[in-house]
Amino acid sequence: MKHRLIQTLILLSISLYTQAQRINLDSLYDCLDNEITKSEKYINQRDQRIDNIKAKLAKTSAILERHRLSLNLFKEYQAYMNDSAIHYLNYCIDIASKINQSKLLVNDYIALIHQYAATGFYNEALEYLKYINGNKLSGQQLIDYYACCNHLYGEMGCYSKDPKLKDRCFKLSGIFRDSLYKKASPNSNIYLWRKVSELTTDNKYREAMKECDKWMRQVKPNTHDYANMAFFRSEIYKGMHNIELCKYWLAVSAICDIRNAVMDQASLWSLANMLSREGNLERSNRYVEYSWNCTQRYNTHLRSWLISPVLGVISDTYKTNLRKANYQLKSLIGAVSLLSIFLLASYIYVYHKKRQHSIARNELKTINRKLESLNSKLSGKNEELSSLNTKLSETNRLKDEYIGKFLSACSEYIDKIDNYRIKINRKLKANQMSDLMKMTSSDQLKQDEIKELFDNFDSVFLNIFPNFVVDFNLLLQPQHRIIPPSKTQLTTDLRIFALIRLGIEESSRIAEFLRYSPNSIYNYRARIKSKALCNRDEFEQKVKEIGMDM
Repeated sequence: MKHRLIQTLILLSISLYTQAQRINLDSLYDCLDNEITKSEKYINQRDQRIDNIKAKLAKTSAILERHRLSLNLFKEYQAYMNDSAIHYLNYCIDIASKINQSKLLVNDYIALIHQYAATGFYNEALEYLKYINGNKLSGQQLIDYYACCNHLYGEMGCYSKDPKLKDRCFKLSGIFRDSLYKKASPNSNIYLWRKVSELTTDNKYREAMKECDKWMRQVKPNTHDYANMAFFRSEIYKGMHNIELCKYWLAVSAICDIRNAVMDQASLWSLANMLSREGNLERSNRYVEYSWNCTQRYNTHLRSWLISPVLGVISDTYKTNLRKANYQLKSLIGAVSLLSIFLLASYIYVYHKKRQHSIARNELKTINRKLESLNSKLSGKNEELSSLNTKLSETNRLKDEYIGKFLSACSEYIDKIDNYRIKINRKLKANQMSDLMKMTSSDQLKQDEIKELFDNFDSVFLNIFPNFVVDFNLLLQPQHRIIPPSKTQLTTDLRIFALIRLGIEESSRIAEFLRYSPNSIYNYRARIKSKALCNRDEFEQKVKEIGMDM
């Protein structure tokens, strides 16, 4: 409860004059990161509300009550799952049509048109718009109609590629907006939303901020309306070239959306885009990944299309950094090679000097005996080398796949260590020794890193050997075949033999990597080999041959 209170205070701490104050974005990012970790809890809460409404709907036969409950389901799904929202809204329309409730029917049509417009289905929205006669509307219904038309034509104007159509749509949007201004209260949410948007588009940022201040006083914190207000506030600051406050309000908007389990969000991926352009790739990647997952749950092609450029920017930045890393690696290899040549030349020079100054015959004999011993060992090493050369051809194939992942993992680990250092330093400065003890005594970080290591290993290995699980199971008796938890994950049994396939055969090395005892690894291997179709002594050799024909 205390933690939630602190988070709420962070959202409300900025005043109307924060331009002159230093914004602690790191604290806000920490709050945002924490909310992302709790997002499943908020999603479960929304699902519970939906299930409760569905249970009531299943029990009632009263037609008006079924309409009311279905409309509530639409509101729950509106910014959560687009397909379900449209489904229940169509059900409301069917009910209103059957009972001949024209007022309800118009309200449902307006809501459906607004939903279609917000998700990029403009043809559908225009088709349903034909069912409404604006001349017969009055009061709040007329205001909602004007707002709906303003939104629809505004969206069409934004995303149209035809200059003539774009200009026509913007003109129609402006006409309906002006009509809304005449009917709606200047202090209403619907009025202020359009007014702030209009003034921001016209680059009248000071006027837009005054209206946005009124709007902020109208909406409750930690609501979806507050998130919308915060997003438009960030747009105003962007136009005023105040990037710090722009990022601040994007983060505030994103936090509100996460707490309300909103899947149709623009704030977080806009923030991710800004962070990626600043070079903050780790945080940007984390935010855009969460935004993409939300977009997939919301399920509209428009949101996927909007977020794609952000993914492209992050990808290009990663490629640039990788090229720099490769160049640095080549330079380092060149330097090491030159140093090796120098050391070899120095060794040869010293060796020859030693031989020249060696006068004693006994010392010379000793050297000769050593040379004979070395020659004997060298012949043995040559035999080993011929065996290693066979494995080297496969290793060269694996090298390019792993080096990129290794470099990325190293970079991420360095960033994680630095972030952990910053957090510890912050705790030390604040004399928060108890918090520091909690941080350092917990092994959660270790467990998270181990899980990430295994996930990365599984992903890279299955990318290199996509048919490994299938081919491995063909070596086992049908009743003992192993089914992994997902297409991108391996079980412990599969992971052990994946390492053997990569040439890591010693149980001690496998145990060190998987965090088991060597005895446990030995038992795992013995148990699996006992279930093989072939001779158990041949099993591991057959595992090593999986994927050889790729």
